[in-house]
Amino acid sequence: MNCDDLKISDKIRDYLGSHGYGADFSVESIAGAGSGRRYYRISSGERTSVLQVSSELNEDFKKFVENSQVFRAAGLPVPKLFCVDEDAVQILQEDLGSRRLLDDVSPDRPQSGSVRILYPEVIEALIRWQNASQSLFSTHTDIWLRRFDFAALKWETDYFTENYLKGHCGITEIPDYVRNFYSLLAVSVDAQTKVLMHRDFQSQNIMVKDSSEVAFVDYQGARRGSMFYDIASLLWDPYVSLPLDLVKDFFEYWRFQYKGAKIYTKEDAWESFVHASLQRLMQAMGAFCFLSKVKGIQKFEQYIEPGKKQLRVLFAEFRKIAKATDPQVFSFMERALL
Repeated sequence: MNCDDLKISDKIRDYLGSHGYGADFSVESIAGAGSGRRYYRISSGERTSVLQVSSELNEDFKKFVENSQVFRAAGLPVPKLFCVDEDAVQILQEDLGSRRLLDDVSPDRPQSGSVRILYPEVIEALIRWQNASQSLFSTHTDIWLRRFDFAALKWETDYFTENYLKGHCGITEIPDYVRNFYSLLAVSVDAQTKVLMHRDFQSQNIMVKDSSEVAFVDYQGARRGSMFYDIASLLWDPYVSLPLDLVKDFFEYWRFQYKGAKIYTKEDAWESFVHASLQRLMQAMGAFCFLSKVKGIQKFEQYIEPGKKQLRVLFAEFRKIAKATDPQVFSFMERALL
């Protein structure tokens, strides 16, 4: 959808007109998402806002609106919603700017000064998010009940199997020892301490404002899940491809700063993090293959190879701590990730 295709709803136009936007306001297409959402910047003089347009009124749309209101009231770093038109599936919201975390930490310079400055800021914001968990769970049972559990975790690895192993690699037979590994991994991650989980905490969903404060977007999938999942999403993000030494440094920064992690020893925390990281990175690989090959959104294809490289590094780390994993799993994954 380009700007010529956009029809701003009467409700949104009325809001703009009553809040200082001139009739000649400008509209600029700024982004699109794999889920079919499109974003436009609306400007009039010094006033700007962002219009989110969804393809249909679905659960994601409703959850985004509900979560925005809840998280904003809790003081969490999310945009303010100005006007919501369910009939037109449009949301007018605060303009957080155009600078994403990804824009400052591109893969060709992953150890730049921006990385060392920005990642601690992002991690501290994530910790504030996680620290709000119990308060939000006690007052909003719908979030507490939306649990990222064994079934959801198994869905992720099945998604990886269907879209990467079968769809991308052409592997038709998945051995039982691989499926058993998926189940054991899901059991392990499901047993981890539960917090408020963003669910897609990666560099394209973290905005850096002019003040260098960070804010989060695309949190409609937020739920109760592993405390290690979001930090894993951040540090094993194929859009950025941080080297292993930085992954370890930033994980230690999170572990040291986040009081909730104190119940784990250093070794147990790392093991739990590696397990959650495998879950997340396999899900991401499934998504890149699905979006590029099934949905035909070609821009996601470029991240398959970086994701493979990260998974090879991650499986090497997992191999060092694996206790009950069939050795054949590593041989299978080595072949699949060539």
